[in-house]
Amino acid sequence: MNRKNSKQQDGDDDQDRKPAAQPSASQPEWRSVSMMPPASAVGSSIPRPMSLGGAAFRSANPDVIDKASFFTAATQPKLKAPPATPTKGAGEIQSNWSPRQLRPVPAFYPLERSSRFVEDDLTVVVSRVSEANRLLSIHAIYCDETATASLLTAENVEMQLSLWKTSGKHDGIVVEIQRRNGDSLVFHRYSRAILDAAVGELDIYEHIEQNGADLDVVYSKKVQRLLSLDTSEDGGSETENAIIAIEIAHGLLMKDRMDARQLGLESLCLLTDPKKTGITTALIASRVVLLGTAQDADSPSPEEGLMFDETPFQEIRQTILSLIQLRRIGEADEFEAQEAETDEEEHITILHNLALAVLANALDAIENEDNYDDSAPEDVPVRGRTETCESISERFLEDAKEISEDREILKTLISELGKANAKPHNACLSAKCIGSLCRASDKARSRAKELGAKTVVQTALDVGTRTHLKLEKECDKVLKTLNNTQNEN
Repeated sequence: MNRKNSKQQDGDDDQDRKPAAQPSASQPEWRSVSMMPPASAVGSSIPRPMSLGGAAFRSANPDVIDKASFFTAATQPKLKAPPATPTKGAGEIQSNWSPRQLRPVPAFYPLERSSRFVEDDLTVVVSRVSEANRLLSIHAIYCDETATASLLTAENVEMQLSLWKTSGKHDGIVVEIQRRNGDSLVFHRYSRAILDAAVGELDIYEHIEQNGADLDVVYSKKVQRLLSLDTSEDGGSETENAIIAIEIAHGLLMKDRMDARQLGLESLCLLTDPKKTGITTALIASRVVLLGTAQDADSPSPEEGLMFDETPFQEIRQTILSLIQLRRIGEADEFEAQEAETDEEEHITILHNLALAVLANALDAIENEDNYDDSAPEDVPVRGRTETCESISERFLEDAKEISEDREILKTLISELGKANAKPHNACLSAKCIGSLCRASDKARSRAKELGAKTVVQTALDVGTRTHLKLEKECDKVLKTLNNTQNEN
């Protein structure tokens, strides 16, 4: 009975069913983000003032269609903007950027969260941004037509800066920064500094006067504090760990993969920086880069020396010199600047920059050993340390000429400094290397004068004064060293 009833009920349901209705053709739904904040959003509890990336400038109802402001501006005839005249608020800052006209924010263009809204005059904003790029030593290529700038930091982080025009009740300028390539943490440090400077909330010049030219000075101080606390480890164990780290970097350099080679050079940049690894590790890594050996001939306790194969250390030095002077690793083809931009050429350019950074760190660590080594005994004669620095520098100059097919490293560095207008980061590192060599060795100083270093340094100094603070400081140091013709007693 139950089966019959269920079958009968199913039959009745089939008779009651009607054919499904045909779906109607879908119509396009236009949606856009309102450029004017609604009254309810102005008093929002989310604390993101003056930022178009936050809730203060988002519509409370996403279904609201507000295209009037955009289409009104688009249909109006474009008028030529009058030439911008500097105002008193801009101060005496000489800007290298003169945008003719700002574009409105497109209706369907999602602004990055790394953007700020500024209600100041265009001349003031442009002056603040360009001066921030100079003080932060960012290589900026400005475009006056589109009001954009391509930025490249010393850490090889590529960014795109754009200026947009807003309309409505909140008439002003939007400063937007996008990350194109590089470390995201480094990008956020630079973008926050630039955006705060554009609004006028941060005085970068005052920040540099107090903390130095590096943005990561706060993190470096924390690392130095941790390194100073770690004093329980004996010298032999620290030396052994340094050797292991250098061998790991060597293994990465000898690989065929591009990212592995770059990682190896970045490791050497850290190992040769006393502020990040300690003076003991930095001195060992610096000797490997300059001399191809980790043995210290002037070690006060030779019994603590370790036995190891120094072939990897010699290969590291050869790789560094090959990248600096020949722009290649090993027997690979040499890349010229005139060749087409390919992925491999772009990669070699980054490796060339990292090799210069490693050499600059190594020379600086050897030169300023006394400043970094707080545990050094006071009765050690300073002249002995100076002679060691001089002997290392002169030996490096001789070995570099033999390894690099009779090419002088000083001549290569001076030539790199001459390209300061196109590549200021490489020029800054080259100036740092030249200054360390000339301060350590009288022979290097006289040879630099013979190669016409003073003229090249003066030209690079002018470029640094306009666009690159670190380059300006390094060139100023080199000029003082070259002008000092008297031998110090």
